[in-house]
Amino acid sequence: METLKEHTSPDYKADPKYRFYQGNHVESHLYEGIQPSEFYDKLENVLASQKSAFKINIALGYDLVSRTDESETRYFHPNLSNTSVFRSPVAINSKADIPKKAIAEIRSMELADKLNYPKSGYLVKAITGFKIFIYQRDHALGDSKAVIPKVMRDNKSVQRRTTSASFTVSRTTSKRVQKGIRAESKHW
Repeated sequence: METLKEHTSPDYKADPKYRFYQGNHVESHLYEGIQPSEFYDKLENVLASQKSAFKINIALGYDLVSRTDESETRYFHPNLSNTSVFRSPVAINSKADIPKKAIAEIRSMELADKLNYPKSGYLVKAITGFKIFIYQRDHALGDSKAVIPKVMRDNKSVQRRTTSASFTVSRTTSKRVQKGIRAESKHW
C-alpha cells in the first residue's frame, strides 16, 4: 500500500534523470546525466507522443573541464538563451515532419558547435543533458497522406505552388470580371 501511495503521488519521478513540466501552451522534458547514445531515442519518444501540431526547440546541458586543472569541471544547465539547437522553434505540422524537420536536421548538426562557453580556459567534456521545449498549437497533427479538397483546388484565389504540392492564397485586391459576374477578392 505504501508503494502505491508513493507511485501515485504528484512528486513521484520514475526516472531520476527525467523531469517534466506542462503549462497551458508549453511543455518541457528535461533529461540530465544521460549518455549521448540515449539522446535520439528519448527525443523520438517525446515527439511521437504528441497529438497536436507543435513547435520544438532543444537546449543542451554540458560539462566543461579546465585546460589547466582536469579535476576542475563545470556543469551548464540546458538553457535556450545559450545552447538552443535551433535559432527559433521549428514547426511540426504532420507526423512526416518529425523525422524530416527535427530528427534529420539535428543528426546533421555538430551539437558541440551550438554551445556557448568561455573557450579560453575550458574544453567541452561531454553533452550530458538536454531539455526539449514543445510549444503547443491549436490544430491537430496532420497526416502526410491528406488530400486537399476539390473546393480548395478549384478556388481561383488559391494558387498551387509549382515546387511542392502545397497551396497559397492569392493576396490581390483587384476587381475581376469573370464570365459576366463581377468578383472581388478579399484583401488579406
